[in-house]
Amino acid sequence: MSFTRFHDDDARIKKQLQESTFTGRYQLNAPGPGENLPFMEDPHMRLEKWGANNRTNGVDLESDLKGMSRKYNRDNVNQNNYKDHSTFTLPHSHSVEKSFVDQTRASHPGWTYLDVEQNRWELPFENPQAHTEKTFENNSSSRILVKDKHK
Repeated sequence: MSFTRFHDDDARIKKQLQESTFTGRYQLNAPGPGENLPFMEDPHMRLEKWGANNRTNGVDLESDLKGMSRKYNRDNVNQNNYKDHSTFTLPHSHSVEKSFVDQTRASHPGWTYLDVEQNRWELPFENPQAHTEKTFENNSSSRILVKDKHK
């Protein structure tokens, strides 16, 4: 007996899984901006993904700051000492670069261009008056033309 269920075909199931999980796989496997990127000091540039991560092991560091790495008590000082239960992290060292984005409102303010005359007297590529007259007969009644030719 042959297998006739079109929905349960192996290739079709594989393709359906590929389509349904594409967005999640793209978020996980998206290429990064590169290695050893400099830190941009421009306040108008949005830092994405790697931006401003100051220390390694960020997830455990956040858990430690929230107090999840030690038991909650206030009586036993030795058990609640945050220095004994702290996570091991190292600081990142990013090189710092100057901003390459030019802020035009700061470097070229609008009031400096108010009194400047805009001279645009360059010659156009084509003569703008070359095609003003039509070379064929227009606005003539075709009915009258047919009558005149018939005689």
